[in-house]
Amino acid sequence: MATDVAPLGDANGDQLPLNKEVSSHWLNPLDQAKNPQSSFSSQQLASWGLLRQARREAAIDDCLHSIPPPPAEQLKAMLEQWCQQQRIDSPQTLQRWQQQQGLSPEQWQQFVARRWRWLLWCEQNLQAKLNSHYLERKSQLDQVSYSLLRVKDQHLANELHLRIKEGEASFEEIASEYSEGPERQQGGRLGPVPLSQPHPMLAKLLQVSTPGQLWPAKQLEDWWIVVRLEELHCTELTDSLKQRLLFELGDQHLEEQLSAAKSQGQA
Repeated sequence: MATDVAPLGDANGDQLPLNKEVSSHWLNPLDQAKNPQSSFSSQQLASWGLLRQARREAAIDDCLHSIPPPPAEQLKAMLEQWCQQQRIDSPQTLQRWQQQQGLSPEQWQQFVARRWRWLLWCEQNLQAKLNSHYLERKSQLDQVSYSLLRVKDQHLANELHLRIKEGEASFEEIASEYSEGPERQQGGRLGPVPLSQPHPMLAKLLQVSTPGQLWPAKQLEDWWIVVRLEELHCTELTDSLKQRLLFELGDQHLEEQLSAAKSQGQA
C-alpha cells in the first residue's frame, strides 16, 4: 500500500502538477501513439533483441484489462513517491523526463501505476500458489553463517577438530593457520549467504545443525572439512517478501503464456 508522501515543489515553491484529475484512459501507450514512426515491426524488435520483452509487456497488458486504475489519492501518492525516487524535484524536470521518454502526462501516470496494477493482478490470480512457492524458494531465501576449514589430509582434519572441540584453540585461529581454502583469510567465517550457495552436502549438514554445533571431519569431494554452524537466518513471509514472490509467480505465468503461444505458432 502506498504511503503518503509530502508534495514536491520547485525552487519557487510551485508544486508538481500532481493534483490534476488523473486520466481515465488506461490503454497501452503504444496504441495511443499517433506517430506512425513510433510503431515497430516484429522483425525490427527481434533484430534489436527486444521482441520477447515486447511480447511479455503485451501479455501483461492483456492481464491488466481487468484491473482498474488506483484511486486518485493513491495514484497521487505513487506519482509523488516516484518523483522522489527519481530525484525529480520540479515540474520542469518532470516535463523534460517525459519528453525524453516520449510520454504524455497521462501515459506517465499509466507507467508509474502499471507495477501496482500488475501486483494487484498477481494477488487476485496467483495468491493460492504463494505458500507453496515460498516453501520451494525457502532454501534460496534462508541465509546461513558458518565456520569452515578444509584440508587434504584426513588425519590432520581429525586432529584439528579435536583441538577446536577441546578448546586448545579457537576455530578462527585453527582455520587461519591450517585451512587450505580461501576462507582462511577470514578465519574460516563465511556468510551470511543463501542456504542454496554452499555445496549441497554441506547445505544439508547446516540445515540439521543447531547454532554452535561442531561437526567431526567429513569428506567433501577431494577435501576433508570441519564445519560449525554459527547462525541460521530463517526468512519470514513478510509483506515485502510476499510482493517479491507474487512477482516471481507472475513471471512464471508470463513465461507459460509466451511458451504456449510459441508452440501454437509452430503447430
